Amino acid sequence: MSHPLEPIYALQKKDRRLIKVLRELKDIPQRKSDIEAQLSGSKQKLETAIKSRKHTETTLKELELEVESLKERVVKYKTQQMEAKTNDQYRAFVKEIGVVEDEIKALEDKEIRLMEDLEQGRKIIEECEARLNTEREGIADELAELDERAAELTEVAEQMKTDRARSAEGCDRALLQKYARILKNKRDFAIVLIEEGGHCGGCHMKLPPQVVHDARNPTKIVSCNFCGRIVYNPSI
Repeated sequence: MSHPLEPIYALQKKDRRLIKVLRELKDIPQRKSDIEAQLSGSKQKLETAIKSRKHTETTLKELELEVESLKERVVKYKTQQMEAKTNDQYRAFVKEIGVVEDEIKALEDKEIRLMEDLEQGRKIIEECEARLNTEREGIADELAELDERAAELTEVAEQMKTDRARSAEGCDRALLQKYARILKNKRDFAIVLIEEGGHCGGCHMKLPPQVVHDARNPTKIVSCNFCGRIVYNPSI
């Protein structure tokens, strides 16, 4: 008389292989993320360089507007100067024009420094981009290998699921449900062999003699009193 656990025990072997494949497949996105994380330093430097250059550009535009406003004021003062009725008024406008032109000169000096900063920023960005591209090329092969491995594992997993479904058809429905429930809970084995000396092959605890005795009977399904796994000895 064949033991009803025999086909389910064989199914467990297939499930173990399938679980291993699915686990590796599940880990691939994280492995890719870990590899891509190597670029985080270079990405951060590039983002900082771009942000710094944008800030410089904004500041430069603000200075240009301010200089333009001051130049308009100079034009206004010169127009008013031409309309001055006294020497004192004329000299006052000369003084105001001089003050504003000094402000313009100071701002234009800042503009020159900012334009130099912009050029330096452009070079830094180009260097950061070149470094990032080099690093990307360095990990491209690793990422491609993982993509290929994922495609391979996906195909293998589908084949194993199909084979597993066929095997499950030959199993007792009630036992299959019990097996699935225990496997989900234990995450390793639902059915274990009785080890030498009457120990559970799952938790390795000493089984009661009655459990060892009943496990020899193909009409009985017995479980470990300690871990709850189904105990099985196909050699008996």
